[in-house]
Amino acid sequence: MTISVSNKAGFPVNNFVNSTKVSSSDMKEETTLKPNTLKNRFMSAYQKTTSAFTEYPAKGLTGSKKSNFYEFLSMGIVPYLVGSATFMAVFNGASHFFNNFATKNAKSIGNKMALGVVLYGVAKTLSKSLISTPVKWATGIDTEMSYERHTYSDPDLNLKHPIHEYEQHKVMESHDFPRYDMMYGEKQKDKDGNPLPHNYLFDKIAKKNGLGENLAASDTEVKPLIKDVISRSSTAKSISSYLWAAVGVTLAVQNSWNHFFRAASKSNWQRFKPAQDGNLITNTIGKLANTGKNIGRIAGSFGRSFVDASKELYKGKAGKAVIGTAAAATILGVINTIYGARTAVEQNKNVFDKKGKITVQ
Repeated sequence: MTISVSNKAGFPVNNFVNSTKVSSSDMKEETTLKPNTLKNRFMSAYQKTTSAFTEYPAKGLTGSKKSNFYEFLSMGIVPYLVGSATFMAVFNGASHFFNNFATKNAKSIGNKMALGVVLYGVAKTLSKSLISTPVKWATGIDTEMSYERHTYSDPDLNLKHPIHEYEQHKVMESHDFPRYDMMYGEKQKDKDGNPLPHNYLFDKIAKKNGLGENLAASDTEVKPLIKDVISRSSTAKSISSYLWAAVGVTLAVQNSWNHFFRAASKSNWQRFKPAQDGNLITNTIGKLANTGKNIGRIAGSFGRSFVDASKELYKGKAGKAVIGTAAAATILGVINTIYGARTAVEQNKNVFDKKGKITVQ
């Protein structure tokens, strides 16, 4: 039997043949709720991306029965990144075939295309927080709450190469089947690492939205509200994220970026001159310091060019229209989600009687 093994980062470690059959009953599973921090978001994206390029294609091409729909969707990043890299190289890769003037223009266009691809992805990803953050403040519902699913072989099997597989999920990635089980106190910890009360998070959401305190079943009353927020906020994020991605692309084509491209070019890289009588340690420290200065200089140039390009974009009518449309879609999306939550609360109050009776409308 061929088994694909991956490490924590998602890279395949080995494909090997083992006569021991590993069935689903031999596998154990852990689900871990992950705090919504920048570090955790980065590590989740890193694991998912590296697996999409290595582990998941290998499993699919070898006909693994453990390939699933999650892995299929995760591999969508592969054509995006490969296509983006090709798009970046179209002008710069062929520029050496042109004359000097054409080469300069081709490199300028290629650099802006490359920056456009980067800003497209960054704007599309980060803009989702413009919806989820205010919605969380207003309703207490964190639509970006994430968890990691870890499947591993039973240690009792004593396999030479244990199997470890990881999946990165959002608790509320599905409107029809949110992972409510991950929201209960047993999956969450306080500052001392102790489990929180069973309905701790549901109690907070109920109080935040005016459903009351010390409810007998706050989870039952809050779940319809959560589904409403998932539906509205997901739609809002889908619309606004592509509009902000368009802002990122239009920002990348502004002429102000030429200063950054010149600063980042090889010709402007300040080279380190080692001292003739300097020893290895002194020269190494000097090279590191010189590299740091160059990186700082380029980073500073990027920041100034970003500000100047933003001003340049906003001066034009088209720029104002693109930015205004993205901002308006974001604001309306937030308002609609919060309004929907308030409406759902009022409907909930008419359905659930605090005395235990049910009103049929």
